[in-house]
Amino acid sequence: MELITLEADSERAVIVPGAGCQCLGYRAGTLEVIAGPAHPDAWREHPHRGGIPILFPWPGRVSRACFTFKGREYRLPVNEPARGHAIHGFACERAFRVTRREPSFVTAILDSSDYSDLNSIWPWPFVLEIDYEVGNGLRLKARITNTGRSVMPFGFGAHPYFHAPLNPAGLRDAMLIQLDANARWPLDARLIPTGDAEPLAGKYDLRAPLPLGADTYDDAFRMAPIAERTATKDPSAPRARLIDPSLNIALEIRAGPAFGDFVVYAPADSPVVALEPYTCAPDAFNLAARGIAAGMRELAPGDTFEEGFEIRLNAP
Repeated sequence: MELITLEADSERAVIVPGAGCQCLGYRAGTLEVIAGPAHPDAWREHPHRGGIPILFPWPGRVSRACFTFKGREYRLPVNEPARGHAIHGFACERAFRVTRREPSFVTAILDSSDYSDLNSIWPWPFVLEIDYEVGNGLRLKARITNTGRSVMPFGFGAHPYFHAPLNPAGLRDAMLIQLDANARWPLDARLIPTGDAEPLAGKYDLRAPLPLGADTYDDAFRMAPIAERTATKDPSAPRARLIDPSLNIALEIRAGPAFGDFVVYAPADSPVVALEPYTCAPDAFNLAARGIAAGMRELAPGDTFEEGFEIRLNAP
């Protein structure tokens, strides 16, 4: 399987188009930022448990692997059997095709017409194009084009896993998380939103940096709209931050306005924190069918959606 190395100045990223076009590693100077899988082929068994998996055509879970759109029910493959859900789409399980390559930049596409079996999984033809670029941060941009003849529902996201701590000599408990969120999606025992987003409280109020401590997270947040930021707040400010006080450094995610939701994932059994930009909430298709605005998007035939985010290191 081909590994593509992107380099600029003291930064290096490794992209694997054949493994869902995910980034398996990103290093800035001597600091390894992304927690990738143990080896490139590990994605075959668990395609979204390390690196930066691409989540499309839905991020998060679709409850019971089915949803209704425009009066018709659609069933998806169950790939989270423990809960009976479809999770994180299928783009991360497919090989992408490289269309442009430079020392610090690569573009690869997933064209649904290249996979005849996708017709039975997702009846809306599409082309998903991903750009990666390194240099003063790692940037990812997605372009999604509806190549079919009917309106396509979709959501897009990414699942970057970060080392926690960033400093191998540091402590997970000392890490701080900050999120530009204004509400949290209430989740049931199966991790499906039960209704409208609710006000933040306790460990879920991450508007100011909060120590991770012994807490765990697998939670979805509604982000504060960029357009509603006050005049005193930089509209280009990071949407999420992971701070390692032992290094006096902050890892920041700066995401475009279409990323209206983030998931924070910090398990107890692994030294990682994932700060995941989503264009919609988990189970957004079913929430939309219930009349709850959760960010599900509709793409008309021939139209293209484009959005991106970047990861960079900065002072806390």
